Amino acid sequence: MQVPQLRRPLPTARLALLSTPLLVAALSGACGGDGATAPSPSLSAGNGPNGKNATVRVTPASDTLNALYDTLQLTANVPVTWTSLTPSIATVDASGHVVAVAPGLGLIEALANRKADTAQVLVRQILASVVVTPDSITLPLQGVDTLIAVAADANGFAIVDLPVIWTSDATAVATVENGVVTAVDTGTTTVRATADGVTGTARVKVEDIPTPYP
Repeated sequence: MQVPQLRRPLPTARLALLSTPLLVAALSGACGGDGATAPSPSLSAGNGPNGKNATVRVTPASDTLNALYDTLQLTANVPVTWTSLTPSIATVDASGHVVAVAPGLGLIEALANRKADTAQVLVRQILASVVVTPDSITLPLQGVDTLIAVAADANGFAIVDLPVIWTSDATAVATVENGVVTAVDTGTTTVRATADGVTGTARVKVEDIPTPYP
């Protein structure tokens, strides 16, 4: 009696090879079979770097003003509303024009669609001049007069509480202390007021002026 032979199952690898063409064909049919690709998503113009939903960016992000009423122009990448968070130090108008009004750190905000950026503006007064007034006086012997020295920034605004050192070129003619000039002998001298290396001067003349009779 002859024993019938059993069919061996096809190897797994061979089944995979046979099924691959069928899978490719099915996928091609699902895609329409014309080789077309899905379109790329497009970004809305409002989401671009300058669109209405863009992040606000202020230029310059920081700067320094060295005198009172110095100015600075700020710009933004989108239309914004400008506001000074420190109006006692620096003000700003609707166009982003900043004006320094007092020493300190000023903060200027640009706001658009609930998004904001802030620029820092450091306001300081750099000494530019020392002016002595009056710039010329005449004294009798033993006479006394007072000079005033004003240290100022480049725009002529006084720098408060800046120490001033007073000196006289000829102390034999006149001495000076804290701006108070005292005549010593006849002659002429220059009185100097110096602050941080910047000097202002006044001419002092001492004359032997006769004392008028009553």
